[in-house]
Amino acid sequence: MRERSGFTLIEVMIALAIVAILVAVALPSYQSYVRRAIRSEGQMFLMDLAQRQEQYFLDQRRYATDLGSGAGQLTFSVPSDVSKHYTLQQPFNVSNAAGAPPSFIHMLAPRPGDQMTTANDGNLLLDNVGTRWREVDGNGSYAANDCRWEQSTCIPH
Repeated sequence: MRERSGFTLIEVMIALAIVAILVAVALPSYQSYVRRAIRSEGQMFLMDLAQRQEQYFLDQRRYATDLGSGAGQLTFSVPSDVSKHYTLQQPFNVSNAAGAPPSFIHMLAPRPGDQMTTANDGNLLLDNVGTRWREVDGNGSYAANDCRWEQSTCIPH
């Protein structure tokens, strides 16, 4: 008699079960890594934008109110890798009123239907004094329910 070579159905099913378990464990970690990378790109853009605002303030004695090339605007645009996932709030939340110290808060909001929205990642915000947070409660200011950028996990209350 000849010896048969190959795999039995049970051996193939066991191999598939092992692969399925590995995918079930690895996929959430991979998705979390991708979200952190997307969030990091948004954070770097906001930090660059804040730096440009401070330079504009030194030159003009007030903060810019929008992106663009006209008067009172920063000659700057949102990079495509950021704009795929986030929308920059425009015009900027800027206060240049006389008698009060000038200030700004820049916000990136996840695009509707994007993986950052479905993950309830929150809006990325940065203000003129360097407060950096992810807003999960929707009130527009840093509060107890929000998370600092430095926190690796952010669970809304």
